[in-house]
Amino acid sequence: MWIPSVCAYAFEQLIQWRYGAAGALALGFVALGHKARNTTCTVVGLTALAVLLAQ
Repeated sequence: MWIPSVCAYAFEQLIQWRYGAAGALALGFVALGHKARNTTCTVVGLTALAVLLAQ
């Protein structure tokens, strides 16, 4: 199935285009935390994304 991969890639590019390196790093923390099932890493990434979206 290639559709979820394309959607994830498009979302990542949108975040990086709109919020730069900080957005890409935050999205990376979310992905890493989700894959490793690490709640702390996921929360850090989501908090960073929330701060970027609030600006």
